[in-house]
Amino acid sequence: MADDYKVPVTKILEILPHTNSDHLEFCRVFDFKVVVRKNEYKVGQEILYVPIDSVLPKNIEEKLFPADSKIKLHNSRVKQIKIRGFYSQGMLIDLEDIYEFLGKDRIRRLGTYEENEDLSSDLGITKYEPPAPNFAGQAQKRDKPRENPLFHKYNGVENIKWYPDLFTPDEDVVVQEKLHGSNCRAAILPWKANTLWKKIVKFFGLAPEFEYCYGSNNVQLQERKDYKGFYGSDVYGAVLNKIDAFKKMKPNEIIYGELIGEGIQKNYHYGHKDHHFVLFNVKLQTPEGAKWLNPKEAQNYAKERGFDFVPVLYEGKFNKEHFNSLVKTPSSYYPAHKIMEGLVIKSLNDYNNEVLSSAKKELKLINEEYLNKDQSDYH
Repeated sequence: MADDYKVPVTKILEILPHTNSDHLEFCRVFDFKVVVRKNEYKVGQEILYVPIDSVLPKNIEEKLFPADSKIKLHNSRVKQIKIRGFYSQGMLIDLEDIYEFLGKDRIRRLGTYEENEDLSSDLGITKYEPPAPNFAGQAQKRDKPRENPLFHKYNGVENIKWYPDLFTPDEDVVVQEKLHGSNCRAAILPWKANTLWKKIVKFFGLAPEFEYCYGSNNVQLQERKDYKGFYGSDVYGAVLNKIDAFKKMKPNEIIYGELIGEGIQKNYHYGHKDHHFVLFNVKLQTPEGAKWLNPKEAQNYAKERGFDFVPVLYEGKFNKEHFNSLVKTPSSYYPAHKIMEGLVIKSLNDYNNEVLSSAKKELKLINEEYLNKDQSDYH
């Protein structure tokens, strides 16, 4: 289950009219708008919110969408839908309707759930996991004991609609285009004797000071048991080899970027017939701990080292209305892609004396048109 996935008990914050129907209206939960029948819910009512890309278990699906229901789910998956010209993101469920599906150890009186309590595990509601793309090959399963513990994953960027008040109007931010590819990382890190062979090498004094690490976001490839040779035998290593990534880097640096190009994601090649790497963030391993470069420093790093960098679309004060318009424009990286996947909004106020990676403050805003077109299973 994805780190940012949840099916929370929450309250309806606002009810808005549907301007193209006398029988429908919108309920706002967090910052998601869900189309419902008029007068079905009230502001402040406690409900269960099921976000898009949720998969319902059969028992719940059959109760909510019986045989005579006009609405049906495809493969039990909740998706964004367009109803009378407006998008509806997710679904609302009355707590009474799911009470019978809670396990005996979780049954309690209605109205006693904590605000934003996640019931996904209790109800068996899961996040949709798309099939592995062909290009990923072996980069699906981890071989954790062999991985360098300093080769950190890039923690997923959560949707700003879950946290509509995280950024303040006076906050300085940088907004980058979110490219639709596959996360790719590389690093030069202190060599770790975390296997028997490495321990033997270290015992005889033959251990190097640093090692080259690379892989997908989830898997460090060159330390896999079934890996054949060093980088170049897979799309991640091949693209890093092509751009001389390790020659451009220095020890104790981890770079994070998007692998794009033909065959990586459906309908999004960004003008590259071959595979290409676009950097979007950098982390430094320091004696005090891991430290992120701030967005401007990362951009300068890319320029100085010769890496392609994601488009920077805005710098200034946080402006929600502007970003909601900006995300609807074509891709800045490749304007022929008329539907941009989304934006990544990064705070500039969050990097003073920052050491722990958890302090990094950034959220994504996904284009509703992108979701509507079902451009890909990955977003």
